[in-house]
Amino acid sequence: MTTSSPTEVVRAINALRAAGDFDAALALIAPVSLDQGVECDRAQWRRKWAGIVAGVPDFTVTTVRSVEDGEWVANHYTVSGTHTGDFFGRPPTGERFEVTGMDMVRVVSGQLVEHWVVAEPF
Repeated sequence: MTTSSPTEVVRAINALRAAGDFDAALALIAPVSLDQGVECDRAQWRRKWAGIVAGVPDFTVTTVRSVEDGEWVANHYTVSGTHTGDFFGRPPTGERFEVTGMDMVRVVSGQLVEHWVVAEPF
């Protein structure tokens, strides 16, 4: 898959991650990137995604809109799923949730190099 714009890279990462193809999604992330200002490698991204799936097996990201400026893309999205396991330290509730969030992603040479996110609590 050849992607060029930051929007295309982010959409591809989300689609591949949702399909469970972590290897292909990780290929679109630089070997070392920043996630919320913290240096992160691909193994850390994989653990983060595995933790999400373990806590919310039906985790879905729906992009509402994206705005691109050079290397950056800002995304407004909705995240939904059923909280059946530990999710970022929160014990399972068994309840379905939906939250709104925004993130900014910087993409260089077809790979995510920086990610910042703000989302509603659930």
